[in-house]
Amino acid sequence: MKQKARLIIPMWGEVYAQKLITITIPALLAPGNVPAFAEDFDIEFVIVTETRLFETIRAADSFKKISQFCKPLLFPIDDLMTDIPGDYGVVLTYALFRGFIDLGGAMTDTNLLFFNTDFIISDGSLRHVAELIKRGERVIHAPSFRVVLEDVWPQLEARIDHQSLALAIPGREMASIALKHKHITVKARTVNQKLCHQWRMDQFYWYVDEHTLIGYQWPVALVAIRPERVILDPTLVWDYGFVPEAAPTLPKHFIDDSDDFFMLEPQKRATGEDLVRLGSISIDDIAKDLSKWTTQEHRDCGQQLLKIHSADLPDIAPFVAESRDYLASIMSRLSPPQPHINHGLLGEWFDGAKERMRANRNEAKAAVCEVVSANPDGKADALIHTAPAARRRSGVATFGLSAMKRTYRALFGQVPHVQRQHPLWADIHVVAGKITMWQARGANILWISSNDSLFYRSLSNRIDPAALFYSNPHSALGAPAHYDVCLCELSLDDFYDYRSYYERIRPFMKDGGEVVAYVYRSGRRSLHADDLGLCESALPDVDVSRIRFMGSFATGRLRHLFMRTATSLPNRPMLRNVLSALVLVVLAPFVRLSNGAARKDDSIFNSSWTSLVLESTVVREGKTAQARAS
Repeated sequence: MKQKARLIIPMWGEVYAQKLITITIPALLAPGNVPAFAEDFDIEFVIVTETRLFETIRAADSFKKISQFCKPLLFPIDDLMTDIPGDYGVVLTYALFRGFIDLGGAMTDTNLLFFNTDFIISDGSLRHVAELIKRGERVIHAPSFRVVLEDVWPQLEARIDHQSLALAIPGREMASIALKHKHITVKARTVNQKLCHQWRMDQFYWYVDEHTLIGYQWPVALVAIRPERVILDPTLVWDYGFVPEAAPTLPKHFIDDSDDFFMLEPQKRATGEDLVRLGSISIDDIAKDLSKWTTQEHRDCGQQLLKIHSADLPDIAPFVAESRDYLASIMSRLSPPQPHINHGLLGEWFDGAKERMRANRNEAKAAVCEVVSANPDGKADALIHTAPAARRRSGVATFGLSAMKRTYRALFGQVPHVQRQHPLWADIHVVAGKITMWQARGANILWISSNDSLFYRSLSNRIDPAALFYSNPHSALGAPAHYDVCLCELSLDDFYDYRSYYERIRPFMKDGGEVVAYVYRSGRRSLHADDLGLCESALPDVDVSRIRFMGSFATGRLRHLFMRTATSLPNRPMLRNVLSALVLVVLAPFVRLSNGAARKDDSIFNSSWTSLVLESTVVREGKTAQARAS
């Protein structure tokens, strides 16, 4: 009799749905993956996603194909979504739990496999996992490796077999792709290439030769587990709390060689750019940061040597010895590990995000029950379980908090619609005003953004910029000439390539439509007025456009003071909110004065700019240009 297994993938958003059906599932369809795994295991394939994406996934040829090897199940995620971008890790954790809690006591007899839509595995990876499970391994970890999505994605799409729909790339060939297209966050964490670093060093690599890299990851991704305990509610985000609770005594197996299992993680070129700094970082600074957040689980993972190679391994002994000495120096400086329950840095934040989720559950319960009825093995009580109730505030405290919120909004507004005395007004009032105008006239809005956005409360259906570079962007963006307006939020690095973005956005805009590119400046990096290369690569050479440089030295300094307070004390949100309110009140007269001293012509370059707005009107026909001119 075959062992039971469940392969679980959580995802949300159209872009990730397209990633899933165009690359992730085809990689699972490689002969050495799901087809080989299904020879020894009875597999359920569970996708945890938004109900609005169910039909898109069911209609995909790749989903139909993989359903020939395993039983497909779609579980809803709608009740887990919050409107706070920073809650991503908590939503992902609950989505992963959603994939197996319906099993109840049967989860200890089921092999659970976990993947993200960003994980693209080499051919033969799941065959190796199957062999490990059959020999008795119950907790299996394997590393993922970041590569540049814009460079790698077209190569992966080109390799899909049109008959089998499989993406079958052997381990060494996939490692070769990875080593040729390393992401900047990998380069920044390569210890023996002291060009740049991440201020949060949670991975460490050593360059051996052009075919070989060794490294360590804190943590290493969990790819398979047969729990020893029934766990229905998380204690902390996934990589922090699940394994210690689900398998507290089981030994862990780490797949350490890319020949056995290799997993690409394509990420946009600009992903993580806010973590990267020029030059190197001291061991003391690395240890200080790791001490703040790492658990014993992370530290155990961080001692496991990983080998990534596209040819036979050379003599890596000298590099291993150097890396062991380096890690020993870090370990000797660490303070005691953080607990996975009541974590000092993340515990209070995690509890707050759980509360926001509970507020959505009543609305989504009907949708969940509908899906459960279509999947009779599941149970509504398991899919929407209720964690222990949080402490209720007293009536006086609730009234006081509500009064404070009303006073705050009356004085300062709420992002993005803030008053002139708010430190973010200079940066967001132009775009916020446009959004209000667009929505008032019922415009069809295309919202493109990969980073946390200041406008998330006003917009919905965010599209990741990566979708623009797919071979078939219509699957995520819709039909040509479909949108009236577009807001495209970019990092400063992305802005250097804005012309290529604009060329891909423009076909989806109606004639006369408006495209607004927005860059929020963070850090000290800026633009130079005499940068001809920027003019060539960033500025569109079609349509009617203008650029605006918002903010000044004074507004920038005041914004910095406010943001420094508003992003402090991550584990004490109530205190942070009180301090932020006090800072707002103290700064208000200076902010209003600075905002009132705005320059007459903001299209003239200002080296102290704090945000940038580039507005373009699509003009395909002469009558549109004529109408605009009049």
